[in-house]
Amino acid sequence: MSIRLLPPHVADAIAAGEVIERPASVVKELVENSLDAGARRVSVELRGAGRTLIRVVDDGGGIAPQDLRLAFQRHATSKVASLEDLERIGTLGFRGEALASVAAVSDLECRSGGSRVRLRAGEVLEEGVAMPVPGTTIEVRDLFANTPARLRFLKTEATEQAACLKVVQSCALLYPGVRFEVLAEGRAVLRTSGEGDQRQAAAAVLGREVATELMTVEAEGVSGLVSQPRLSRGSREAILLAVNRRPISSRSLGYAVEECYLGFLEKGRYPVAVLDLELDPGAVDVNVHPAKREVRFRDERSIFGQVQRAVRAVLTQSQPYRLEPLQAGGLDQTSSPLRAPVLHDAPAPLYAVSSPQPALVDGSAGGLLRPLGQVLDGYLVAEGADGVILVDQHAAHERVLYNRFLGRLAGGPVASQPMLLPETLELDPELAAAAVDNRERFAALGFEVEDFGPRTVRVLAAPVETPAARVPEAVRELLAVMLDARPQDLLEKAAASLACHSAVRFGDRLDASEQRRLLRELEEAENSVTCPHGRPTRLVLDWQDLKRHFRRNY
Repeated sequence: MSIRLLPPHVADAIAAGEVIERPASVVKELVENSLDAGARRVSVELRGAGRTLIRVVDDGGGIAPQDLRLAFQRHATSKVASLEDLERIGTLGFRGEALASVAAVSDLECRSGGSRVRLRAGEVLEEGVAMPVPGTTIEVRDLFANTPARLRFLKTEATEQAACLKVVQSCALLYPGVRFEVLAEGRAVLRTSGEGDQRQAAAAVLGREVATELMTVEAEGVSGLVSQPRLSRGSREAILLAVNRRPISSRSLGYAVEECYLGFLEKGRYPVAVLDLELDPGAVDVNVHPAKREVRFRDERSIFGQVQRAVRAVLTQSQPYRLEPLQAGGLDQTSSPLRAPVLHDAPAPLYAVSSPQPALVDGSAGGLLRPLGQVLDGYLVAEGADGVILVDQHAAHERVLYNRFLGRLAGGPVASQPMLLPETLELDPELAAAAVDNRERFAALGFEVEDFGPRTVRVLAAPVETPAARVPEAVRELLAVMLDARPQDLLEKAAASLACHSAVRFGDRLDASEQRRLLRELEEAENSVTCPHGRPTRLVLDWQDLKRHFRRNY
């Protein structure tokens, strides 16, 4: 086969395909250009989910008339001049491909600086003067009309429009000082104030109820918002990560955030987070992906730890789940007077999670909780300074024991008791090997385990908190955890496994002294809002809410 050079319009279309995959790609490139131009107001209008029209209007610095035509040629940019500049990228755009790539697959008109230019499939059709207004207006019509094969790979209009909106939402969360507006088919679907308040921007993007459940992260090099454990989602889609306000995709940093919530969220639940890392431009390479989605860090391990320290510091301030009665007149006569609270993102029932209130963590809010009794053989009812508290006895005891066992694994004092009758366990070869490899960890927890044959171990002693009848199952599961867990997760998962097997069960009757001791230990425990598996330990019905519900003024 003979080798030939591709015609320019074919080469341009191929290059455009690396950058412009769907309408949302156009929105991303144009909005980023607006932000790089110093815009304080950015308006995006969509028709046909961006296939028919994408119009982006900003009040930024604009393009000089003499540069307008040049701006749509490949590798034309105002942001990079030398190879050295590529090592310290400080703008969102820099490749000089965005405008050329958009023009290559659409009918495009740009007005800026009192001039206008119109292109179709990358070819200039018209040039002339335009009304001089601040900023730049770009209209992109008939996207992919000259590459119909690309149209067949687009999804439904609803999906494509949602992708376009998500691009602007991400920018709005990271640039709260910019006023954003998105119109879809003539209807406003997003408006932000641009007043610089990130929580206010979050309210516009995510909703006010979500925004009230977000905690502010302000640490060295890391800033943003993360959700209380009582707010979560069923996917990772609500985690937004950025470097120097550039949205990025990073499995490593995403996992750093998720790992912070181990013990706060149930398996399969994920936080809401908006986190921006402020890094020296030379410490990150943003030039590793055509669409600039992925980045490469010079010292990824250090940044991983930086993110974790920032998020974990905020999670220590987590608040308990609270019950808030509806206002008078909101009660459906056919409804039960008491229904389950909203945990995570379920539809709102009669009782909803309210905004954060002071937590009961160490008795500082007015002394120890006073037990009132036990209901359904699993929930403790107590009275405290803040209100009536319902405590899940198993989840609460799990948290107390998890903290205790984790402390022992970190070198704390051991509390062990000999077995009245030693337990002999026959194990799979892998588990038997894990018992040998982790003998010191077993000893730290309070177990005395010895070899008793090729595939057998004998348990001579166990932690004082673990009932003798549960020791065999606890040891087997501990061995499975130690065999399968990643090194960085091993201690936490081992402590959680043993806590689950040692804690009081749902259905166990507790006398008054046991209730009192458990409530006291829960108040003294760190991170006591949830059990180590992420389930809430308690719910609070505030005294003022209770009085308001029963229409009492005293």
